[in-house]
Formats: sequence, structure tokens, C-alpha cells
Amino acid sequence: AAAVDYLRVVGHMCFAYFFAQAAKIALAKKDSGDPFYTAKLATARFYFAKLLPETATLIRTCRAGLAPLME
Repeated sequence: AAAVDYLRVVGHMCFAYFFAQAAKIALAKKDSGDPFYTAKLATARFYFAKLLPETATLIRTCRAGLAPLME
């Protein structure tokens, strides 16, 4: 269980990095009028507001280790 939580944290960190890179580009091009960049920013905002915060709980469960599971 702890390994799965750890992998989910790492996955979230990878997604956060890529969403941040995409948002940086989308912010630079948002005035172009292309709805793609508006949608990309909305998706990044959703990810950072709703999905990335899951890492706080996952990190706590990783730190708890396997002892609670094995008892």
C-alpha cells in the first residue's frame, strides 16, 4: 500500500511539472484568441486546485509505513 501511495505522489509530481510547463506557454499565448490555450489554462487550474492536493494525504500514508497494515 505504501509503495502504491509513493508511486501516486511521484505521478502527481510529474503531472504537476507538465501542467506548469503547459500553463506557462498557454499564458504567453492566451491573447492569441485560440480556445486551445484557454482550455489548457482551465485544465491546469483544475489540476492544481482539485487533484494535486491529494498528495498531502498520500505523503502522510507513505510516512506511516506498512506497520499499520501488517498488524
